[in-house]
Amino acid sequence: MPFTHRIATPADIPALTAIMNTSIGRLQQGFLSEAQIASSRTVMGIDTQLIEDGTYFVIEDGTEIAGCGGWSRRATLYGGDHTPGREPAELDPAHDPARVRAMYTNPDFTRRGVGRLILDLCVRAAAEEGFTSLELMGTLSGEPLYRAYGFEPVERITDDRGGAPVPLIRMRKSIGS
Repeated sequence: MPFTHRIATPADIPALTAIMNTSIGRLQQGFLSEAQIASSRTVMGIDTQLIEDGTYFVIEDGTEIAGCGGWSRRATLYGGDHTPGREPAELDPAHDPARVRAMYTNPDFTRRGVGRLILDLCVRAAAEEGFTSLELMGTLSGEPLYRAYGFEPVERITDDRGGAPVPLIRMRKSIGS
């Protein structure tokens, strides 16, 4: 059965938070130390602004959530509601890239096209609003998917706001490439 998708609602927040926590804990193993995984929880997580904006997707396999993710027309590049330094200002599609945000795959559904489906949905929606490029902040475990989808690294950073330094990769892609 193919995956279905829909726009997330506030009622989804508890289930999405559980998927995010499981994804962070399991899919970062082998890429980050336990201290870095714990630190990741400070800089990753649910961003309810995406749900309020109607730009956050839930991917389902029947009644089970296979993943979630979305895009944003706002300046915040990454982080959840609890992450310091959020920038809610709206971007200008004429010169700013839309943001791909908060992508998480349920570990039981990895390597089955969930991430690619989320990226396809984000590209279509951002293009419909006039954006010509996308930007995201990727994790080491997400980098292979983003590269395969056509994103190119722009900058490598570490975010130590959670205690241990978490390596991240700012990546960009033109829509249509």
